[in-house]
Amino acid sequence: MYVRSSRAARIDDEGHSQVSRRSMLTGVASTPLTPLPKRVAASVDRSVEVCRRWLSVDAEQRHLQLEWGRLEGWLMTKHNWHKLTASQRAKIPEGARLAEVDARLDVLEVEGRARLKALRPKPAKSAEAIIANLSVAARLIFVEDHPEAHGLITRAIQDLAALSGGK
Repeated sequence: MYVRSSRAARIDDEGHSQVSRRSMLTGVASTPLTPLPKRVAASVDRSVEVCRRWLSVDAEQRHLQLEWGRLEGWLMTKHNWHKLTASQRAKIPEGARLAEVDARLDVLEVEGRARLKALRPKPAKSAEAIIANLSVAARLIFVEDHPEAHGLITRAIQDLAALSGGK
């Protein structure tokens, strides 16, 4: 996920479109989290643990994106945030929190990309690993953009969990 705090979409050095945090908030609030079965043993397949960590990073990102949106909205409404200079912004405590959230989101973005990259070349070695990979895929696809695909993925996760004995 290529998220930045500017309003306009940008293109990075690799040609990926970067969307603003504000535009991400619409999908973030309504996308359900698909949990992995609790009985999965990480020793069976390392990719399960990588997926768990990616899902954890994703959940933190989504939480912080919502906080960022609330803070920015409040700052714009109460302080005309977009019209303030950097020195004026620095005097507002909520502005400091906005900067902290922004910095943490940047760290999480890098970590999430690295974990996704680590998953790509590795074939699954168990049903649990397939469920874990599909759980990540379900989070990457916005239900609003692709409801059928998202539904198929989440249904496959549930079916595989049931067939493999996980609930």
